[in-house]
Amino acid sequence: MQPHRVLFIPELLGIILSFVDEDDYVSIACVCKQWSEITLDVIWREVDDLSRLLSLLRPYKIRGRYNLFDGLPDSRDWARFQKYANRVRILRFEQDNDVDYSGLLDDMARTRTTLDMLPNLHTLEWVYDDIDCMERATLFMHQRLRHLIISAPPLRHKDKVSFFLDVCVRAPHLHSLDLRVPYCVQYTETAILELLRGLPDLKKVIFPEFFLTSSIVSELARMKHIKIVQFEYGFDQGLGEEKDVDTFAPVLEQGAFPALLDLAVTARIEHVMRFVNADFAPVNLTSLYINTYVEHKPEELHTLFVTLSERCPRLSQLYVLLAHHVTGDLELVPAKQITFNTLTPLLSFPNLVTFQVTHKYPVNITLEEIEELAYRWPTLESLTLNEEPLVMGEFTLDLRALVPFARLCPKLRRLGLFIDANPANIPPTLELKPFAALCVLSVGTSRACDPEAVAAFMSHLCPPKCALEVGVTWTSFGVHSCRVLDDDVRMEISRRFNSWKSIRNILPVLIQLRREEREKSRALQEEVEDLRTRTRLLMDKVDVKANDSCMIA
Repeated sequence: MQPHRVLFIPELLGIILSFVDEDDYVSIACVCKQWSEITLDVIWREVDDLSRLLSLLRPYKIRGRYNLFDGLPDSRDWARFQKYANRVRILRFEQDNDVDYSGLLDDMARTRTTLDMLPNLHTLEWVYDDIDCMERATLFMHQRLRHLIISAPPLRHKDKVSFFLDVCVRAPHLHSLDLRVPYCVQYTETAILELLRGLPDLKKVIFPEFFLTSSIVSELARMKHIKIVQFEYGFDQGLGEEKDVDTFAPVLEQGAFPALLDLAVTARIEHVMRFVNADFAPVNLTSLYINTYVEHKPEELHTLFVTLSERCPRLSQLYVLLAHHVTGDLELVPAKQITFNTLTPLLSFPNLVTFQVTHKYPVNITLEEIEELAYRWPTLESLTLNEEPLVMGEFTLDLRALVPFARLCPKLRRLGLFIDANPANIPPTLELKPFAALCVLSVGTSRACDPEAVAAFMSHLCPPKCALEVGVTWTSFGVHSCRVLDDDVRMEISRRFNSWKSIRNILPVLIQLRREEREKSRALQEEVEDLRTRTRLLMDKVDVKANDSCMIA
């Protein structure tokens, strides 16, 4: 029996194969020649093991940490290799100091029969530690490369500019650049500026934290196609120094950032306001991420929101991380708490559907104000309202804060709140409507009493497969002061986590039970309605009125 002709559509079969275990690819490839070709495309589309690719060319021997071909590759080896190399679209490599591929790569460079060894490669990831490995990254670069994830030259490498210029010559039409740098920006800023000038088609850049200096942002502002400017936290991306972005004052000329939609910066709030108020500011932003390690007053945050609502009306996503805290100094200062009044300008944004704020103090907001927030913001898709403050002793919200969002925000997929989850505060007559679309409920450093009762309450609201997130993310931020928490804070977070862990284990079972109850209730209602309809039809047939009575003697 011949397979259905639909299964010979390459795109469709490729999608199907993406869900198949890799161990089954060999069997699938043996079905017929056409399936073999499509399967080989899937197998070799993404290569994350360089040795797997190199072994296609010629067998090699391992001597200690060095790898050497058993002989120089010839034209026949390259002809066989090219059959598979043409299929590679993504190549990922991360240097392992215990394995050295330099000899193999050098032999490939000397004997190759074409300049582009992977002619259809569009994404290259090359993460390295030493200069030798750095230089061999250019072997896989060519004019059709579009996405590059790469380490900056090692700190001890004096001429960093020359390597970046080489990248620009070999892959001048890159659309995205993800730069990993294990040292601060002052040692490589000049080289990065030269790199950006040589890549006019860039649409997206990702740097380590503290690398978006005034000079670099000024250069990005001159680029016609740049849409996304981001930074990432963590050691893998690299760590800069906060002092490098202490002053954020990019020079914006006429026509600056003509295509920019998504921007992430580490800067003081007053510097951000000055930036968006500039004559040629990128007012068409749809996503803005602001990170600051300087202490700011709620009034400054309120002014920022007012400014953004007036200058950037297209914003749909706004993230504000106020990451300032001093170890050992975590006493609540009510005057420095974010309040509902601080947040009210957010309701003036015509397109804002995602908002996140993080602060060391809990948001001072009442249940009545939560009700108003949900009522006036029905289009919300994601709201993270500082669910992980480090000052954790004062609460203004409890489990009832979830109810207005479930009732009034049908598109809400993510919700983060700092609450005192005590079922004793819940009136038994409270009407509960489940969330329509919630995927993630984040409770951060909230407190929970009586896990079983809390889980029972939440099972009325949470849909199936809704994830419950618990814990603190402060320790993932770049500045050392944010990564270090007081011992008593860490102990309290751990205690609270254990309670929520119990709730997280119980909740899926209870949600399933609630779902079955609702299905049974719905089926019963349908059955009752069906009986009413049948009864009405029968009474109409025999011409008996609903209020008629009969007497049997």
